[in-house]
This record gives sequence, C-alpha cells and structure tokens, in this order.
Amino acid sequence: MAAQSDQSDEAVRRFREAVARGETPRTQPAALVAELFDGLAERFEKHLVGRLQYRVPHRVADIVLGRHPQRRLDLLDLGCGTGLLGLCLGRIDGDLAGVDLSARMLDQAAPLGIYTRLRQGDALVELHDTPAQSHDCITACDVFIYVGDLSDLIAAAYRALRPGGALIFSCEQADATEGDLCLRASGRYAHSRISIAGLCRNAGFAECRFEDIMLRLEADHPIAGCIVVAEKR
Repeated sequence: MAAQSDQSDEAVRRFREAVARGETPRTQPAALVAELFDGLAERFEKHLVGRLQYRVPHRVADIVLGRHPQRRLDLLDLGCGTGLLGLCLGRIDGDLAGVDLSARMLDQAAPLGIYTRLRQGDALVELHDTPAQSHDCITACDVFIYVGDLSDLIAAAYRALRPGGALIFSCEQADATEGDLCLRASGRYAHSRISIAGLCRNAGFAECRFEDIMLRLEADHPIAGCIVVAEKR
C-alpha cells in the first residue's frame, strides 16, 4: 500500500510540475480527482445543484428515458458521485451500477437505495472489468472533464455496450483557440467537438450527436458545454 501511495504522490507531483510549465498533461492523476471530490462530498449537491445551477443529470436522464420509455435497461453510471443521475432516473427495470473514485461521494449515494451496486474505482478499470455487450447505456455526467484523453475510455465503453446501446456523456466545449484538448485554469479539461467525434468514430460508434448545454455557473458566468450521444449499431 505504501508503494502505491508513493506512486500516486509521484504522479500528482509530475502532473503539477507539467501544469506549472504551461503544458497540457494528457490526463489527470486519479488520486488528485479522488482527493478533490472526497473534500466536496458532504456539500456537493447543495453547492453544485443549488448555487451553480448544475442540470446535466436531469438532461441525461431525459435522454436515457427517451431511448427506453419502458425503463427496461442495464445502465453503468461512470463517476456516479452522490447519485444525482440515479435520483433523476428513478427506478429502472434492470441493473443500475455506479462507480466513482471518491469513497465519500459513494457514501452519499448508497443511502438512496437506487443503485443496484456501487463500486469505488477508476472508470477505465471498471469498463475493462465489465463483460462485453453487457449494458444498454453508459453515462458520464461531468466526468470526462477530469480525465482528459478519452481515447481508451470511449473504446472501452463501446466494447461494454450492447448493439443499439449508447454512451452518453457531457464535456466542456473547447473554443477555437484551445485546440482539441485543453486543461483550463479551473483544473477541468475542455474538448473540441471534432476530436470527440473522431474518437467515437475510431472506436466504432455509428453515430455521434451533440447537444449544446449550459453545464454550470462559474464565478456567475455560464460554462458552455455539450452532451454527446454516441450510438452503437
């Protein structure tokens, strides 16, 4: 365990040094994300939903139920946090699994009794451990903004989805000056639509649709983003 902690500390140090040099690391250490959300867990919903007007889980739930009006589906919620998507979905006829890096966020989700199973861990590891073609939907509400490079995640999600299934996720939208991938001062990544569409196409998805959305407020200014629906045929 000490060796693992030392490796995590070293990864965080290298990440922070790269940012200080003005570089854009391709991804963010899991330990850094877990630490951030462990600290936010008890006030997460009140702050994000109430003060910052966060509505992504509501819209993602609407998209999911629009695809499955009978509520018969198996869904994997990556970065489920305190369970906001589960609350918005309500009960479904199938498996509703959640995974998150933060144990304290999962402590908030567990009492809801909506998720059939919750697991602490990395989203990519969870997808690799998931049997092929085992889910109808895979969701990630404001999760990929802390990941950065999505090539492995999108490919792994494609494998885990059944034919006709969909990967539904939100992204902060990079502007023309930021390139395909940008680590912003907020500590969150922004992605270009062209890069996202390319990654989905390369993974095998037949269609990739974008929907503009105001993700949240930051210093009273709206953060522009999009919800992506990538369909597997």
